[in-house]
Amino acid sequence: MTSFIKNAIFITSLLATSTAFAADPHWTYDEEWDNLSNATNPTKATDFPYAECGLGQKQSPIDLGSVKAVTSTNALKPAYKNEALTVVNNGHSIKVNVPATTKSVLSIGSEQYTLLQYHIHAPSEHVIGGKTYAAEIHFVHGTPDGKLAVVAVLVDAPVTAKANVEFQNLLNVAPKNTTDAPALTANPAKILPNTSKFYLYSGSLTTPPCTEGVNWYVLQKPIQITPAQLTTFETLYSGNARAAQALNGRQVLAK
Repeated sequence: MTSFIKNAIFITSLLATSTAFAADPHWTYDEEWDNLSNATNPTKATDFPYAECGLGQKQSPIDLGSVKAVTSTNALKPAYKNEALTVVNNGHSIKVNVPATTKSVLSIGSEQYTLLQYHIHAPSEHVIGGKTYAAEIHFVHGTPDGKLAVVAVLVDAPVTAKANVEFQNLLNVAPKNTTDAPALTANPAKILPNTSKFYLYSGSLTTPPCTEGVNWYVLQKPIQITPAQLTTFETLYSGNARAAQALNGRQVLAK
């Protein structure tokens, strides 16, 4: 169990779209990350810790408009628990950290991934045939041996929408600064829509260091929040979304 917790903590810090390594440069969404250096006079590859953001051939997000329909891929079986979570403002998003002792898991076939954290982008990072959604929530999962799986939930904000209770509970405690970390007791499953239909492809983290080898599952059914709820989130973060990246020959599957 100790080994698992250590791995979970490592993966969380890697994925945190938040916690930079000590020597890594600060980044914003207005920069080309692969050019950022941790050295005053960069001379070697290690001076550019985010190089994969530009050199990688399997980067995320992408446009999901061109897909191959399949029926035989493994189903997603989330089994999240109601538990004490921690909400942080990491300087790039509002992120909900799951305790290291969590029992919240996602089963994909015979593999079981532990839920590590979830966070919000506005507007959406993934697009479908050029369509951008109001927001997108990423549920990040990992295994003790370092495998990563992200379930992405697209978010609509039509004028006809009713207030999303679970999203509002998160907004109610979302900190405006990076020093507070309020508690939130919730079951993350209540934010998820139906998980039976999804897009599947191989990609990367969508923030530095843009590490590849991430399995993405973008749910086809979006959730809804009200325009007012979207505005509330956008007072904290707006435009914290990476542009769609080149497919580079990758195939997107749709179940």
